[in-house]
Amino acid sequence: MSTKDDETIVDKAIGNPAFDQMFGYHIFFRRAAIPVTLFLIGLLTYTLVDPYFSSDTSLTISFVFVGLSLGPLLNIERYVGVLLSRK
Repeated sequence: MSTKDDETIVDKAIGNPAFDQMFGYHIFFRRAAIPVTLFLIGLLTYTLVDPYFSSDTSLTISFVFVGLSLGPLLNIERYVGVLLSRK
């Protein structure tokens, strides 16, 4: 892939009005903040359940909790985008 192709991909993302929401942080939020938030939810869940269960069970519970929180987190992100697009 050439440099020209890279510039067009970036220009498409920057020039797209769908990414204008959240003052330009929409791309950052989708690519960085959501995975970091899921990671922190997993660490918090593991820390809270570890004293009560074995290590493998605590890890499984934290995986399940992170998986169940993915949908609501994406819906919250979508809701914030809708609220910001109304303004």
